[in-house]
Amino acid sequence: MKLFHPSKIYIENGCEKLPLVKDILKRFPKVPSESAEHASDVYEKIKTAKDPWVHGKKIIFLARDQGRSFKPFPEAEDYFSCDYHSLHLQEGCDMECSYCILQSYLTNPLLMIYANMDEILENLQGFLNRHPQKFFRIGTGHLSDSLSLDHITHTSKILVPFFAKQKNAVLEFKTKSDNIQNLLDLKSEGKTIVSWSINAGPIQKEEEHKCASIEERLAAASKIAAIDGYRVGFHFDPMIDFEDWEKEYEATVKKIANAVPADKIAWISIGSLRMMPDLKKKMQDRFPKSKLPYGEWINGMDGKLRYFKHRRLELYKGLADMLEKYLPGVTSYLIMESPEVWRRVYGKEFTKTSICEMLDHSGSKISL
Repeated sequence: MKLFHPSKIYIENGCEKLPLVKDILKRFPKVPSESAEHASDVYEKIKTAKDPWVHGKKIIFLARDQGRSFKPFPEAEDYFSCDYHSLHLQEGCDMECSYCILQSYLTNPLLMIYANMDEILENLQGFLNRHPQKFFRIGTGHLSDSLSLDHITHTSKILVPFFAKQKNAVLEFKTKSDNIQNLLDLKSEGKTIVSWSINAGPIQKEEEHKCASIEERLAAASKIAAIDGYRVGFHFDPMIDFEDWEKEYEATVKKIANAVPADKIAWISIGSLRMMPDLKKKMQDRFPKSKLPYGEWINGMDGKLRYFKHRRLELYKGLADMLEKYLPGVTSYLIMESPEVWRRVYGKEFTKTSICEMLDHSGSKISL
């Protein structure tokens, strides 16, 4: 996978002296940089481009987080959630998946990096200290890829040691890259899970542009799994319905089983393609060769377009059976689905509490 290289770096006024800003500028001395008042000011300069998203994804904007970096993952009332928490250190992604929800969710395509890491982690430490009896699963991959820019930020070198000291939290990096170099010599003490979003081979090739290939992702996962203290995860999200889905998803599951020992896998999630209504139009405009927007859709209970329930059940049950066959005993779970769907896929009743307890148990296992 080719690592991202910025075309320009903007620094929000007042952030010039932050250590992370200084470090990034030292790593890229030949990249032009300048100050700016707000990210919106930079977007004004590029919004007339043929595709502002393509142009904006080449630009880094270094800013100060205003206390919004740590929060619960958004929940939909009618679907099970699992008390996951997000640590927002970045917004935007340098890669180009046709189905990426960020095209609709974010209003600015710039690669935003929050540089006041000391302040962010001080606030997080205070929060964890105030809730010593609760276990927290915390991920950095909600509004960005967790590792694709790590050769620029080196934030993994800060986060892994920080979480290694926590008694009541585990960190999850979620990525479609193979950018793991900074992780190889860090001591995670069992408190970091490195997860890969994964898919069927044809979907990766046709819809996941500028990402690492399936083979590159699994090679990286194999390296991480071989290091004491790390575990890995996989996220089949979104599953895509296509003609050869059973054969191709089974091929991916087999590749995972051959690459990583089952006891080094913390969890595997399963979710199907879903999108906010305006994302369909953006996909058609930005990725005219993609077939994904032209499927049969219903409006889900959360307002997103989804496959029909009977079709989702076929996809989920098929994949869950494959996982049990090739990776027996590994925890799998559904993303944004109703109690009925959970019951029909796994053959038993679930509650939000039982799901959280299951994932807390999987997340808190120490692999040394």
